[in-house]
Amino acid sequence: MGASNSSAHETEQKKRNIFVWKIDGFTSLLEQGEGSTTTPFNMHGIRWYLSMNPTDRKTGDTSSEKHLSLFVSVHVSPDYMLETKFKYFIQACKYGRHAEREVSHTYMVSSLECGVACMLPLETVKDSSAGYLVHDTIVVGVELQKFAKVPCNGVERISCVGKKRSSSLSYNWCFEDFLELNKPSVTSEPFQIAGYTWRLKLKPQGGSNKEYVSLYLVLDRSASRLQPSSGLMVDVVFSINKSQSDGYNKQTFRYNFTGSNTAWGFRNFISREEFKDPANGYLIKGRCTFNASITIFGSTNDHASD
Repeated sequence: MGASNSSAHETEQKKRNIFVWKIDGFTSLLEQGEGSTTTPFNMHGIRWYLSMNPTDRKTGDTSSEKHLSLFVSVHVSPDYMLETKFKYFIQACKYGRHAEREVSHTYMVSSLECGVACMLPLETVKDSSAGYLVHDTIVVGVELQKFAKVPCNGVERISCVGKKRSSSLSYNWCFEDFLELNKPSVTSEPFQIAGYTWRLKLKPQGGSNKEYVSLYLVLDRSASRLQPSSGLMVDVVFSINKSQSDGYNKQTFRYNFTGSNTAWGFRNFISREEFKDPANGYLIKGRCTFNASITIFGSTNDHASD
């Protein structure tokens, strides 16, 4: 009867998109000073991973007390974003209650992990009277409360975490016959994010090194409503879609706006030999798709008028 009840309970958890992680030997994790990550679990056809860091500290403060943090990560194609709301919980098994936090996040290529940093002080976790750690075992988990899989080409998402605001967008640039490009460089159609106008710039035969393809993100200052402020930080992940697997050629950079720069990227993004090799799946019968997943943090034009 016990096994039957357990099975029914697990079935109910799956229906509610709940994942529970029972961690034995918690003390040994502390002694090793390491966190841990689950094997993938499935919700809405997506493979997710739950990670725990039992010795996290507040950012930039190495003298602060240690906390337990929980994060959910996922692998995302540049073709879509995952709009989610997760409830994170740590069970107090003795008393049948939880420590809980809810977090909304849009997962995309440039933002693959989110969670609750410093969710519970480590001393509270270890305190036997609190009921979180029982026989050196702790139980944590997540409930996926809201989920939407959204095509993301040219679709901007604005989110807030505390007082920090960010805008995210993933842009696909498709070529039907890449090998027929006969110009030194080509630029994409303009797209908007955070009130600024952007384009991608591609050099099919690279710059000084003709053996590479060059790829850049370009700010169109003439079309933007305002000039970028010094408080703006931009994360960009460049990739090329592969037709034969879930893998991508990824190059990532982060930069601050300056008054003189208008383009950022990679002169040697990928070698032409690697790019043109059919076995790699980047270029199939002349067709290919480049992707830029962009997240802008800080004082954006969209937010300047708030």
